[in-house]
Amino acid sequence: MSEELYEVAFSGAIIEGADIEQVKAKVGAMFKADAAKLAHLFSGKRVVIKKNIDQATANKYKTALTNAGAACEIKSLSEAAAPPAAAEPAPVAKTVPTVVSEDVPAAPQTDPLGISANDISDLNANIAPVGSDMQDEIKVAEEPDLDLSGLDMAAPGSDLGQIKKDDPPPPPDTSGMEIVDT
Repeated sequence: MSEELYEVAFSGAIIEGADIEQVKAKVGAMFKADAAKLAHLFSGKRVVIKKNIDQATANKYKTALTNAGAACEIKSLSEAAAPPAAAEPAPVAKTVPTVVSEDVPAAPQTDPLGISANDISDLNANIAPVGSDMQDEIKVAEEPDLDLSGLDMAAPGSDLGQIKKDDPPPPPDTSGMEIVDT
């Protein structure tokens, strides 16, 4: 069975009590976003930040955005394909409208901000380059002092003492049997 996939979306809502300018600055630094990307993020429209990710990665995105003061949502992509069910309304977060200039280019619908996991410091992981030493210090093992004087090697082709199989039993005696035609 395949692992369930999720998407992380943001609608410009901030956490209660957070300062909008500080949230914008933190989100902008987190995603290395310019003013146009920030305007798109805080436009009040639902923007999918990352999709087709596992739950652990989605939770890391949510934690990073929550620490910045932004309220985001994690949605299972399998729930999106399922028919809508009656659910409790989600608590409404404070949405801050921003002015979007007309000369802002339209962002592509898939991964609209061009953000990857490497762009968020909480998600960064480093991999050593090919050929790098993965062990800091190599301890050389001392050669053990073994007395091998009582051991020798057999000559090539000699019998090493394998257990031979017993001779097969003789075939059954059928001399008292005959074939009868009917």
